Amino acid sequence: MLWASDFPHSDSTWPWSQDVLTEQTVGLSGEQLEGILSGNVAELYGIDRETLAPTHQLTS
Repeated sequence: MLWASDFPHSDSTWPWSQDVLTEQTVGLSGEQLEGILSGNVAELYGIDRETLAPTHQLTS
């Protein structure tokens, strides 16, 4: 499973994307959240996340 945002299109959840994401991921473990938000797509496309710039992290 992957999560994506359709920003900046007018039919996206912006400017409430972070609120929507938090609401939709209540009850997920940190491991599940990490997979959905970054780990699964990194694995799918062979991205080495250690080489990426740090980003803020969501808490579950």
